Amino acid sequence: MFKTSIFKDEHDSESLRERFHGSDSLPLKVSVKAAARMIKIYWTSKESLFSWFILALIIGLTSGAIYLAKVFNTWYKDFWDTVQQYNLEGFKYQLMLFAILATIHVIVSVYNSYLRSVLAIRWRRFFTTRVMKDYLESDTYYKMQLEDRKTENPDQRISEDLSSFVSYTISLLLGTASDLAMLGTFGVVLWDLSYAVTMDVFGYSLHLPNGYMLYLGIIYALVGTLITFKIGKPLVRLNFRQQRFEADFRFSLIRVRENAESISLYKGHSSEERYLGYSFSEVVKNYIRLIKREKRLGFFTLGYAQTAVIFPILIAAPMYFAKIITIGSIMQINSAFGRVQDSLSTVISSFSSWANYKAVVDRLALFFDSMDSSNEIKCLKPKFSGNSFKVDNLSLFTPKAKKLCDNLNLELASDSSLLIRGPSGCGKSTFIKAIAGIWPHAHGDIILPENKNSLFLSQRPYLPQGSLRDAIYYPDEARNDGLAEKYLEQLSLSHLIKDLDRVDNYSSMLSLGEQQRIAIIRALILKPGMLFLDEASSALDEDLEKRAYTMIRDELKGSLIISVGHRSSLINMHDYILNAQLDMNWTINKNNNQ
Repeated sequence: MFKTSIFKDEHDSESLRERFHGSDSLPLKVSVKAAARMIKIYWTSKESLFSWFILALIIGLTSGAIYLAKVFNTWYKDFWDTVQQYNLEGFKYQLMLFAILATIHVIVSVYNSYLRSVLAIRWRRFFTTRVMKDYLESDTYYKMQLEDRKTENPDQRISEDLSSFVSYTISLLLGTASDLAMLGTFGVVLWDLSYAVTMDVFGYSLHLPNGYMLYLGIIYALVGTLITFKIGKPLVRLNFRQQRFEADFRFSLIRVRENAESISLYKGHSSEERYLGYSFSEVVKNYIRLIKREKRLGFFTLGYAQTAVIFPILIAAPMYFAKIITIGSIMQINSAFGRVQDSLSTVISSFSSWANYKAVVDRLALFFDSMDSSNEIKCLKPKFSGNSFKVDNLSLFTPKAKKLCDNLNLELASDSSLLIRGPSGCGKSTFIKAIAGIWPHAHGDIILPENKNSLFLSQRPYLPQGSLRDAIYYPDEARNDGLAEKYLEQLSLSHLIKDLDRVDNYSSMLSLGEQQRIAIIRALILKPGMLFLDEASSALDEDLEKRAYTMIRDELKGSLIISVGHRSSLINMHDYILNAQLDMNWTINKNNNQ
């Protein structure tokens, strides 16, 4: 979906992070290109067909609103001329006309806002679903964590920035299009109202050309835009940093919650408080810089807006006092000038929003670029052939290119069991990751038996959100077949049977030993053809561990079982022993003591 060429030229092999290392903001050209591509992804898809219809309705309602604004402009002149003429019947008629126009305006505005919200949620649903799919498929989320630790808070990119991108795109682009249409409409009106005239001002003869009010409005808005851009440019960088600091602080708080027991046992609250205090201080310091800059911008934009109220009256006043125009014409000029000035000053009035929008686009561009770079990482993928487990000339490396294993060769029958032993850091867990096809720093061949599914159990089991029964049957759907109750009883977890269907955070409620037994029950129920256990029973006492492995051997007859473990008690539970060494000398021996 998100190809790297979206954000860089085809001849440029560097990622965005490499090209703009250390930058908190991407060049405007890159940001525009990224935004255009992200917009195109949805609006060229089949899912956007109904959204095109909604967009057409929004454009129609916006056009109606602009027409109503033009009618209101004419109404201002007629109303105030009627008041100046003391025409009571005309006054009543104008009030009735206003009530009708105001009612129509309310209906048009409400439906315009409603349809924009409908469009936004349809777009966000599509965008978020597609990004989540790309993030989860091909182990992208794992590769990003493994290789790219510079991508901050991918959860926030998906949950918040995608939503912000959609809402900003709709509001800013449609708002800009509406402003341009309003400018064209009321530019003509203002031109017609400011016809050439010669007046005496303070004893001097002043000649005003046709359309002079339109010229003054354009000059006024351009000067204001340039000054606003100069004052507000740093907001892009400050908004980018603020989102990053806020996300880092929130992540630190989540870490405290997830590791509450360990922190409490270590009495580490002082250390955590220091780190959280530092993280929050970054939020505060950047926010102070942000609001100071917004204060400076606010002084100018509000002053600019207030001056714009009186400016058209000042430039129309000489004609009024020369009795060339009426009070109604002044009100009409004031309304038309206000519309033109608002349209031309859209950058000024929404500069903070545009700054936020660019920051959102930059964060998403870097996130998608990181996803693309992660997808380019090629892991050693196992092959499926025959009825045995084979490893041919396998070499393993750390991410820093340190060799762990050199040209390993072994072959096991599909119903065999293998225990991998060795000192810490020799590559035992890396070997399991290579078998799983998620380790990029390896070469050689891994051949797995055909038509056999696999299950990998790690030292820290994964318990998904939901009920305990959902966790036991994961990744399959939970069933009420009595197997969960049976195995819980056999592995001394009968006290959990009553909570099987209760939803809770079991990853923090259960001890590591209980979680490991839940994972072993998962294997007993799913009955994989290949079971890999990476220190999956390290938190169990020897009696429980022996019971668990006995159940595995009895229930999974015909399955290939490969374990990583340090305990000598595991030796008699396996047919073969693979001794891994720090010197890359790995040897396999048959267990003759069974």
